[in-house]
Amino acid sequence: MDSSIKKNLVLFLVGKVTSVLGSSIYAFAIGLYILAETGSSLNFAVTLVLSMLPRILLAPVAGTLSDRLDRKKIIIFSNFASAFWLGIILASFLFFTQEIWVLYVATTGLGIIGTFYSIAVTSSIYNMVGPDHLQRAMSLNQAAISLSTILGPVLGGVFFGMIHIHLFMALNLLTYLISAFASIFIDYNLFSKKSHNKRTSRMSENLRQGLSYIKGQPFILHLVILSVWLNFWFAVFPVAMPYLVLTVRKMSSIQLGVIEGAFSVGMLIMALLLSARKEIRKKELSITGGMVLLSAALMLTGLPAIPGFINLPNAAVFGFLITIVLVLSVSIMFINTPVSVLLQKNTPDEYRGRVMALLETGASAMTPLGFILFGFLLEKLPVWLLLAVCGLSLLAMVVYLYREKMFLKLLKDEDQPRASSI
Repeated sequence: MDSSIKKNLVLFLVGKVTSVLGSSIYAFAIGLYILAETGSSLNFAVTLVLSMLPRILLAPVAGTLSDRLDRKKIIIFSNFASAFWLGIILASFLFFTQEIWVLYVATTGLGIIGTFYSIAVTSSIYNMVGPDHLQRAMSLNQAAISLSTILGPVLGGVFFGMIHIHLFMALNLLTYLISAFASIFIDYNLFSKKSHNKRTSRMSENLRQGLSYIKGQPFILHLVILSVWLNFWFAVFPVAMPYLVLTVRKMSSIQLGVIEGAFSVGMLIMALLLSARKEIRKKELSITGGMVLLSAALMLTGLPAIPGFINLPNAAVFGFLITIVLVLSVSIMFINTPVSVLLQKNTPDEYRGRVMALLETGASAMTPLGFILFGFLLEKLPVWLLLAVCGLSLLAMVVYLYREKMFLKLLKDEDQPRASSI
């Protein structure tokens, strides 16, 4: 591996791990603090909405700016801006007021800044490592996220009773600064072929150009639609699993935590394995096979709730659900990794920010919509039936892809040059 690429990967991983782990610990601690101070789950839900809403509303703007401006400057500025914003919140909390609305303001501000940061980072990965190391970079990015998902609640829970909420803010502020300084030394334009001839046009025109480009590229459009479709139907899992474990099976909250933790562990292991191997060649089989596996695993998740299996001992159900969750995480990585690589490789640099922004907007909007819909349906339908419907809906996409054929043909064409060159 070229030394410049290796340096970029190491610095990228350092910055990413510190940033997302600090944010995960902070978010978990803030959630515990709000619940402890107010005793209201509604107040906690408000913080979740305020963290997600900016991604839905501002991702197109962030994507357009990412294509117009220097992405490295956006990344560095966003990290310093997040640290500065948390510094203001910390000072306000220490010297003025400790009312809950301050935390709402903090969450909203971090969500806005984080939207511009995440789009710029995602749009820069190809230019940072080039086509030959793209899968490794994307997998390490996912590994960092999975690691933070595992360690964030653990460390946040352990330290919450020991240190004051102010220190959680200070810790997250420090991680943003580390990420910012790591980004300064990354060459985000190592493989850049970006054209700068469109910067003079208006931002609204840039946004329209991006939408027109996506509509005119069937392969990219199919990748975006596929990602949005998967995000919507898979949103049933985080809603149905707690209901199945706690309400239907009457299992403990500790068992639920272990089951949900197994999902992040599976994602982390798969991300590390994919980062260490060559790029997946048969992307058609990886994507469609992963979708079939995901569909089957979702349907099997509801098995312990079917009347004929309700008398199964919870110890057996516990082991079964851990196994199913690991299968789910493996199948998602087999879908997400080639889809991410294909999007990066097939999108010109001058449009990459807007394409990634559309994907971010679609995925971010579908997930809370799925939470609301499936939460409502759980009160009307048996959990096993709802999981079966969602699993079959994912399977329907596979059937559509094979009947429509054009997308799979383009997938095979994408693999062919790489297969012949090895």
